[in-house]
Amino acid sequence: MPLLFPNFRIHQVFGANTDVGKTLLTTALVRATASKYAVSSKGKEKEKSVFYLKPVSTGPDEESDVSYIQRNTKPYSSIIDTHNLYQYREPMSPHLAAKLAPDLPFPETNDELVRGIENYATDCAKRLNGRDGALFVETAGGVHSPALHPPHTQSTFLRSLRLPSILVASPHLGGISTTISSYESLILRGYSILAVLCLYDSYYRNDDFLEGYFKDRGIGYWTIKPPPEKYGTVQEDAERLGQWYAEVERLGSQEEGGGVKQASEWLDVEHQKRIKELDSMPGRTLKSVWWPFTQHGLINKKEDVMVVDSAFGDNFDSYYTRPIPATKSDSAGTAPVPKEEGSLLNSYFDGSASWFTQSHGHANEELTLAAATAAGRYGHVLFPSGTHEPALKLAEKLKATVGKGWAERVFFSDNGSTGIEVALKMALRAAGRRYGYDGEMGGDYGVIGLRGGYHGDTIGSMDASEASTFNKAVDWYKGRGHWFSPPMVQYVDGKPTVLTTGPDEWEALPETLSSEGKSTSEGGWEIPFSDIQSIYSVAERLSTPLADYYRSHIRANLEKVVKVEGKKFGALILEPTCLGAGGMIFVDPLFQTCLIEVVRASSDLFGGKSWKGKKFKEDLQEVRNGWREKRKWRGVPVIYDEVFSGLHRFGYLSASSILKETPDISVYAKILTGGLLPLSTTLASTSIFNTFLSDRKVDALLHGHSYTANPIGCSVALKSIEILEKQKWSKEKEMWNVPLNDESKRWSFWKESFIQNISGSEKVKGSMAMGTVLAIELNDVGGEGGYLSHIALDFLTSLRQKIITSPDGSFAPFQIHSRPLGNVVYIMTSSFTKPQVMRAMEQTILEELQQL
Repeated sequence: MPLLFPNFRIHQVFGANTDVGKTLLTTALVRATASKYAVSSKGKEKEKSVFYLKPVSTGPDEESDVSYIQRNTKPYSSIIDTHNLYQYREPMSPHLAAKLAPDLPFPETNDELVRGIENYATDCAKRLNGRDGALFVETAGGVHSPALHPPHTQSTFLRSLRLPSILVASPHLGGISTTISSYESLILRGYSILAVLCLYDSYYRNDDFLEGYFKDRGIGYWTIKPPPEKYGTVQEDAERLGQWYAEVERLGSQEEGGGVKQASEWLDVEHQKRIKELDSMPGRTLKSVWWPFTQHGLINKKEDVMVVDSAFGDNFDSYYTRPIPATKSDSAGTAPVPKEEGSLLNSYFDGSASWFTQSHGHANEELTLAAATAAGRYGHVLFPSGTHEPALKLAEKLKATVGKGWAERVFFSDNGSTGIEVALKMALRAAGRRYGYDGEMGGDYGVIGLRGGYHGDTIGSMDASEASTFNKAVDWYKGRGHWFSPPMVQYVDGKPTVLTTGPDEWEALPETLSSEGKSTSEGGWEIPFSDIQSIYSVAERLSTPLADYYRSHIRANLEKVVKVEGKKFGALILEPTCLGAGGMIFVDPLFQTCLIEVVRASSDLFGGKSWKGKKFKEDLQEVRNGWREKRKWRGVPVIYDEVFSGLHRFGYLSASSILKETPDISVYAKILTGGLLPLSTTLASTSIFNTFLSDRKVDALLHGHSYTANPIGCSVALKSIEILEKQKWSKEKEMWNVPLNDESKRWSFWKESFIQNISGSEKVKGSMAMGTVLAIELNDVGGEGGYLSHIALDFLTSLRQKIITSPDGSFAPFQIHSRPLGNVVYIMTSSFTKPQVMRAMEQTILEELQQL
């Protein structure tokens, strides 16, 4: 839960190590801040304005940091509130001290501790009721002191709050290194460091170096005179310490050993600057930015702009412009005083997975460190005729996973669309050389694909899709191909169903199928199945009458477009199992497998007069019998566009495991780097690679990018795959009654009963979920329908207003943010979303559908 209030600033205090004076200087900051409020409240009833929180404390109560604060802020005790969430008796690392105190309360998770911080902070804001105030949250030990639940450290588990931070530097021997290491650790994890304080040491003089280091980075730095040494009685020590606090609190110059007051004022200024910056960003964005896929004539108000302040896990912490309510003018007639009305930031579940890219959670620490390691070692380096460890290891990893058994080479590019451009160049050149149309002007050869498919926005990839909202307004667009309308998979009225999509014409179902299915008013048909697993058992369905029906339909259409319309083809391109941006259409996998079979057996159509091989039926029988050698292609090369779907987005590594056919070329991006960096890979078989192999430069694949095989992206991709390989998704599979090691069965993060329930709503045409993805097709009665429909946008806009809370505190409150696809609502999770979050979203979506 993000914590940013207009009049209530919250700061977190980290220490570069233990014994650096963290509590000592936090107390000084509390006093200096309280002194300002003490002056402003003169003559009025004093109310709490400054708050101090120690989430976890160790050691005896009388020696706790809370007790220390209370003893040394007595001049301002009436306006200071102190609190400790968990206290353990033994003065040692919290995770160990907690084990030695089984009788004391102990949070079950680190998240529970974070919820405690959130609850205390929001309670403080309510108590202020619009007045100015401040809260200091003091951490334990050093930046990487262990969390209560290993293996996390406190800098990791507190990251979801991302509170603006103060770093207390080490004045000791080695303190420069310790302090800078702590600073860099915090920066790597996304913290904003506003101020650094360091006690002065006349011998080591760490301040000589640290002051310039941090000021060069725009960070406030203050050297504070050291506290008096202890001698004499306890009372005398207390009096000297009190005098020291009074001095550092009021002294105006660092040279005199003061600076705490200036540091407190600096934090005030930085807090207001942050709010001012957030509030100005929507207006500035509207003047400077041209958004993708956005009509600026419709999205043109500051209130429309979501400012993402940070992101962590599944969520954005975002700001939307809104008027700040004001109190009535006072008796003097002055301007209204802004009144506190909750945090300026809200947490939004990233329901579009940041345009299908996010999978490991935002700001994933392992991916960040992988990126930092490669950035520090390489930056970016030239790749042609060379190599480097991240690129080579990634190529070998992809060949051993998604390319296992068929891929020989990996070509690197920078995003999914350009990865598809590479795939098209590979496929069309391979077909051209085999069938004799190779040359500078190869002719008007196109691709075979699916209606609703989408392969990117570069000119070539757009031409590999049918005319649609995405591309028909582009002057250079020339749809080069033929697109089949694929049967789709949906739950309809609670039953898993395969049904046709328009506008293709279908022959009537044969008698062997007519008893199972029924005709629809659109001229198609639908066939219900007993369970979803039956639909995805492709190997068993390949010998059914429906498979023969599909093959006949596909071959007849190909014969028509080749022999009658005179079209020529050089590739088959598919988004396996699901057409993403085209409407989140889950395609009957049997249809896609049959399409691949027929294409691979149709060399007689594609080769024309140059083809001297076998006829269709003979080739089809060989293809079905598994004749095909994995590293050779037949018919035309088959391209799998797994930019969106691959690498476990749908609960499988590659669609080959479902379709039972491997491609000749495949493309991966998005999840490839866990959504952290742009990177794409195009995998190719031996026969595709050999097409370009000769002793002439002109025969090479003359394609490339300046950032080809960027070492940072490759390093992150390797770590991304490694993380996914460790996941078992046991809870999700159990929920779908799928054995843990059974890769043939389909499952989802979304409950099947939930999908069945929403499919039965009169407002829903059908619903489907697989892996992380949920798709709900809404009935747009009287609307434009399809991508031009606004019904899904209206639904998501309303859904976004709902605050989802957890009764047991297992997650922080959040709202759902996603983008519509016409009349289709889709919500996508990461590969690590908690079951509690899933169940809460399901309930909220059901409730919202009832109100639609």
